[in-house]
Amino acid sequence: MSMETDHGPDQEPEKYSFLQEKIKDEAFSRKKVLYKISWLVGKGLLFGVAASIGFFALKPWAESTFQKNPDKIEIPKDEDTQNTPSEDIQTTQEEFTIEKYKELNSLLTQTALEAKKSVVEVSAVHENGNLLEEDRGADHKVSGVIVADNGQELLILTEMDALSDVSELQVKFVDNTTCTATVKKKDANIGMAIVGVDRSLIKDTTWDRIKVAELGNSNVLSQGKTVIALGNPFGYSDGMGIGIASSVQESVMLADGEYKVIVTDMPKSAESSGILFNIDGAVVGIIAPDLGADTGVLSAYGISSIKSEIELMSNAKEVPYIGIVGTMITEDIATAQSIPEGFCVTEVEADSPAMKAGIQNGDIITHIDKKKIESVIGYHSTMITQDVGTEVTLTGQRRGAEEYVEIHFTVTIGIKE
Repeated sequence: MSMETDHGPDQEPEKYSFLQEKIKDEAFSRKKVLYKISWLVGKGLLFGVAASIGFFALKPWAESTFQKNPDKIEIPKDEDTQNTPSEDIQTTQEEFTIEKYKELNSLLTQTALEAKKSVVEVSAVHENGNLLEEDRGADHKVSGVIVADNGQELLILTEMDALSDVSELQVKFVDNTTCTATVKKKDANIGMAIVGVDRSLIKDTTWDRIKVAELGNSNVLSQGKTVIALGNPFGYSDGMGIGIASSVQESVMLADGEYKVIVTDMPKSAESSGILFNIDGAVVGIIAPDLGADTGVLSAYGISSIKSEIELMSNAKEVPYIGIVGTMITEDIATAQSIPEGFCVTEVEADSPAMKAGIQNGDIITHIDKKKIESVIGYHSTMITQDVGTEVTLTGQRRGAEEYVEIHFTVTIGIKE
């Protein structure tokens, strides 16, 4: 395309070109083609290296910026069923040979090694950088078990007493790698806590060696059944014990609830901690050093008794607390002793919400916000669903000069520090 301008009669029109193309033949050269290909490959490699460096450099920022909210953790609840009846004893038994013993032992060991993938060791570090050793001994560490993965962190249930006044926690996994951890929530009532390990801190090789534990139903564990103790059950790290549940009928009364206890035939130490598994590799108990102190054998909280607390803490929620220790007055007892049915208060913990509300020993709690209390488990189940900071009305019966009279308490749900 061109334009002409008028410069006078004696001049040739001047042409302006807006698009000019110049085609130049280029002789084919094998050497030039190879050079071009090499140049492109080198440029591609350089770009790939730069992209990889950029990806790893920006990964922490991207994860923290675009990370979704943690997934809600839901721990399946178990019915408080009666223990399953014992199997009928066979009158004729197959001969138990040494070969069968070896096979049984091998199967139990395999189950233990698989369950061990969910067991960790938790160490507390003071502000001066030293491991927690002042009160518990230089080598003291506590066991923990991976109970959930919320998409951001692995959540670990462990003892609370090892977490007091510390600046940092270290978690050692089954492959001996360690990661820093943070305390999510504590429950001083049962002496346990949930700590979290950021998923981004865990190596790929470690992911291949660990797993989230299955939380079993301790309510159906019967006397004489085989249990496996892992963690620090005998006072030293990475221990393993195989025994039986010698008793499943014991329980301990704590504030606002009754907690089933599994007693084993395995010896304990002053610093025992660990996890009890059944022969299917599911968690059935959490070993606690304060349980079985007089018996000298390992004892554990039945996992079904504390699932509500585990779920609350795993979702970064406080565990509700009123502060009543008591026992249930059944219909038979009420009739025999001419007293009301309900949850009879035997102790009111100091500085608890119950004490502030005026509840006293001997009071019999019959309702929480108009819901009738028919068992200790029922009281605990109703109380544990309350939100910390809210007010509830406890209706009770208190002995007067001549008879029991109805009384109402306004209680602000708190937490146990």
